Parts: sequence; C-alpha cells; structure tokens
Amino acid sequence: MIDDIVEGAAKGILRIIFEILFRIIVEIVLFYTGEILLFVLTLGRKKPRWDYYAGEKPSKYVIFTEISVWLGFAFWLFVAWFINSVLLH
Repeated sequence: MIDDIVEGAAKGILRIIFEILFRIIVEIVLFYTGEILLFVLTLGRKKPRWDYYAGEKPSKYVIFTEISVWLGFAFWLFVAWFINSVLLH
C-alpha cells in the first residue's frame, strides 16, 4: 500500500516537472518568435527585447510579453496551416 502511494506521488511530481519544463520551453520559443516578428514587421524600428521586459513595470511586462507570445503563437499556427494546406496537398 505504501509502495502505491509513493509510486503515485513520484509519478505526480514527474508529471508536474515535465509540464513546467514544456511550458517554459514553449513560452520561450513563442516569445522570441514574436519579438523577431515585431522587429521584421516594424522594419527594424522596434528592437527585440531579449530580457523578457524584466526592466519594465509589472503591467508593461505582462502586456508586452503576452503580445510577443501571442504573435509567436499566431505565426507558428500559420506555419502549421501553410504546411498542411499548401505543401502537403
């Protein structure tokens, strides 16, 4: 019985660790993709922020980081659609 409890706890902890690592990696990729896209779309006028807006006020930090993440998400969603619709058909 104790073995089952320990095994369940270990599986739960590992699942949480993998989930956190996955979210961090995905968030980093989407953030930097968004920053690069903003740089390209503004023709170089908006320089990429490689520090996640850490020096800004908390409200600005959240807003600008989320804009970059969602822009990166939209870009990768478009790439997936393009590959599926255009290249595979």
